Amino acid sequence: MSVTRVTDKADVPTRSGHASPNPRWTAALVTGGSSGVGLALARRLVADGTTVLVCGRDPGRLADAAAQIPGLRTLVADLADPDDVGRLARAAADLPGLDLVVHNAAVQLDRDWVVTQRPGATGPLVRDAAAELAADLGAPLHLTAHLLPVLAQAPHAAVVSVTSALGTVPKRSAPVYCAAKAGLSAFTTSLRYQLRAAAPHVRAIEVALPLVDTAMTAGRGARKITPDAAASAILSALTGRRDRVHVGPVRILLSIHRVAPRLAARIVAD
Repeated sequence: MSVTRVTDKADVPTRSGHASPNPRWTAALVTGGSSGVGLALARRLVADGTTVLVCGRDPGRLADAAAQIPGLRTLVADLADPDDVGRLARAAADLPGLDLVVHNAAVQLDRDWVVTQRPGATGPLVRDAAAELAADLGAPLHLTAHLLPVLAQAPHAAVVSVTSALGTVPKRSAPVYCAAKAGLSAFTTSLRYQLRAAAPHVRAIEVALPLVDTAMTAGRGARKITPDAAASAILSALTGRRDRVHVGPVRILLSIHRVAPRLAARIVAD
């Protein structure tokens, strides 16, 4: 990637060698911003003066989000559809001063790959898996590829990947979701290494969230954090020095996993 860096703002080195910028952002893309964590994050960013574009599959929810947050920009897009991802990338690239991309959207489908399958009846399972991987992993990769050259023009910029402890300690019921989160974590780490050499003013940050009280987690687990708390964790990561942030219970679970992986597996297995 060819990089031309603008240097009209002061940078402060971080532990990883990246710049720790002023916490104000000019323009941001937040995927999955019509509800939950994305909506809470968009609200906070807009309140701070950031131009924010969010996407979602439901036009009604996007309209409600725009009504709640004056100035919020919205785009109907299905992240499992490559054409929609391309449209979203172009819309984000057109935002003046784009300097923040948050890969927040995710789909989690509970599928049993053994019990529910019959010979010759794998079509729905394969289609669901392909769509889930496309939305949860393919879309972040494609958007990053399209938008990195734009981000590199900013004085400081960041790509934030919202992940989960399930990428390290998977659960039984959602194998594709767990695989996608593992892949997104690995991609973000590799991207960070490349940015350090080629564009050190662009950060690649991973924020692993615990269960958040959203529609996607309805009926799943307890002791969830609120979308506002999750948004606060993401914003704290953007102003902090760590490029991998494990929030709340995630930190505890991964600490257990390091010393007692079987115990960690029993904690999350369902």
